[in-house]
Amino acid sequence: MLGALKWMFGLGLVAVLGIAAGLYFAFFGAGPQITYVTPDLVPIDAGAVHPTDQPPVNLPTAVILPVPFTPQAPLGNWADRQHTCEEASLLMVDRYLHGDHSDALIDPHTADAGINQITTWKPAVDLTTEQVGQVAQKYMGWAYKVLPSDRLNMKQQLALGRPLIVGVRTHGLGNPNYPGYRTHYEQPGYSVSHYLVVIGYDTSDNFVLNDPGLTKGRHYYIKFDQLMHAIDDLDQAYPSLNSGRVFVVMAPFTSSTQ
Repeated sequence: MLGALKWMFGLGLVAVLGIAAGLYFAFFGAGPQITYVTPDLVPIDAGAVHPTDQPPVNLPTAVILPVPFTPQAPLGNWADRQHTCEEASLLMVDRYLHGDHSDALIDPHTADAGINQITTWKPAVDLTTEQVGQVAQKYMGWAYKVLPSDRLNMKQQLALGRPLIVGVRTHGLGNPNYPGYRTHYEQPGYSVSHYLVVIGYDTSDNFVLNDPGLTKGRHYYIKFDQLMHAIDDLDQAYPSLNSGRVFVVMAPFTSSTQ
């Protein structure tokens, strides 16, 4: 008799939980459902009096660009690749602009060869934001713009189908996967100058990163304010790289500016 009562109580409890769950999902859904769009790439019109590359009047609610990913040490040789974040960021964007919309890991040997090539083009070990754009234009054939890193500018450029390259300081990103994040948060040698690619934004004031500083740096979500802190952190720790809150964006030239 006692076993039967327990069985009936168990059935009742399951039924109550099932009804409660049904009511919850009926009213609140299964969680935030974000529909991303992937805008077409718009060339940069840098020379016209009235540019033809204006952003849309009504920005998409959320954007994500399927930019392929590589860490800056694709073969795992991190000790030899401490200063190749610019190269990895440029490589990711270059492949995207050339039509690789796979949103996948670039073959490690292909990525390593590409990084090595870009290294030969760098005018310095650590580049300013302007220098990143100059390398992209001089050696890769892309037009570029350096723009202020405010929410509207970033979203507008992403809505034009253009990934953003941003200079930051690693540990200022708030990503606990960085070595020594909890024990050496702001110490030189642990928290260093860095570049990464912003590939999208969502409805919760997050921006989406492809961060080559980590093996698993693909699609890291970061709040806008945290990203701005990481930029400010770079400027304070590396005065020679201080460009303010800016990013560089690359795209093909329009026919009017070639």
